[in-house]
Amino acid sequence: MKKKKGLDKKRFFSVTLSLILIVFAFYAVFTLVNQQVEISEKKEQLSALNDEIVIQEVKNDELKQVYELEDEENDAYIERVAREEFDYSKQGERVFINIAGD
Repeated sequence: MKKKKGLDKKRFFSVTLSLILIVFAFYAVFTLVNQQVEISEKKEQLSALNDEIVIQEVKNDELKQVYELEDEENDAYIERVAREEFDYSKQGERVFINIAGD
């Protein structure tokens, strides 16, 4: 009888240890997959931020060039931006708008 009780304890310990190892393996795999998904998302965010940086650097370079322009050239640039981006016009000037969308 004692041998059977000893075998039962060994078997119980072996099964318990096996279950613990299996649970740990599943946890490790789940954690690794989850981390890979997070890494992928962060890489996409980094790529988007790098694109924004490039766009902002181009804008900064354009502003730097405008800052270095002569007064006459600077006035022409300001007038062009006012017309194109803000739809301004000179006093007394007629502006025709194509409502057909062509």
